[in-house]
Formats: sequence, structure tokens, C-alpha cells
Amino acid sequence: MKKWLFFTFFAVLMLSGCMKGNDTENTAYDLKKDTMNPNYMSNRANNKPDSDMGEMSDQNPNFLNLRGTSLNDASNRNNTGRDIDVARDIVNGTDDFRSESIWITNAGDRMTVTVDTKGNLNGKERDDAIDKLRSKLEQALPRYSFKIREQ
Repeated sequence: MKKWLFFTFFAVLMLSGCMKGNDTENTAYDLKKDTMNPNYMSNRANNKPDSDMGEMSDQNPNFLNLRGTSLNDASNRNNTGRDIDVARDIVNGTDDFRSESIWITNAGDRMTVTVDTKGNLNGKERDDAIDKLRSKLEQALPRYSFKIREQ
């Protein structure tokens, strides 16, 4: 008798799990049939709750800088590649030096310019030419402090 009672209880328990089916109150929420609330999941621009978010290109700092790489840049961010090109043009525009490598620190406040001398300069002339080059670089790019190295 106990075996029969246990088997019956187990069968009722298993069959009661299969009885759920046509209950409309406990079914999942259907967004397409909802007419009470506005549809914020739509792709239409007028249904967005926050329409003043702006462009998504500036949201993630890991995105590539696709804007801001040309010389006539309209964005307000610092473009270190352009600054390096300006410094290279200034160094190569002098008669005494040729640019080798130009580095900007991670903090963005110091630029290291490695130059090679074109002609024969003795100590005093070389120091004067380096001072003149430093003043030209500081005038063109005032946000950096410069370290000029000779090779």
C-alpha cells in the first residue's frame, strides 16, 4: 500500500507540472501588443527618451580617432601626430639640424626631439643653434616643454 501511495503521489506531481499551458495571465510580456506604454525599443528617433545624447563616436576612449587627424581639424582634441609633424617641419627647416626622432611623453607635457647636425658646429655655435631651435619650437608649440638631444 505504501508503495502504491508513493507511486501515485509521484505521478500526480509529475503530471501537475504539465498542466500549465493556456494561462494568459502568467505568460511572458509581449511588447508588440502593449499599447499602454510608449515603445522605447523602437529605432525611430522621436521615441527615444534621451534624444540629447549626441554622437556615439566620442563615448568610448578605445575607439580610433577617425576625426582629428588632418591639419585643418575642426575638433577640439589635441592631436599629437600633428604636433610631431609641426616639430619635424621646424627642425628640418633650419640650416643646422635634421630631425631624427620625436617623442611625446604619456602625460603629454614633454616632447623629446632628437636631432642630427648637418654642418660642422663648434661648442658655442652649437649651443646657440640649439637655443634658437628651442625658442622656435616653444613658440610654435607652447603646450610642451622640450628636451633636445643631439646624435
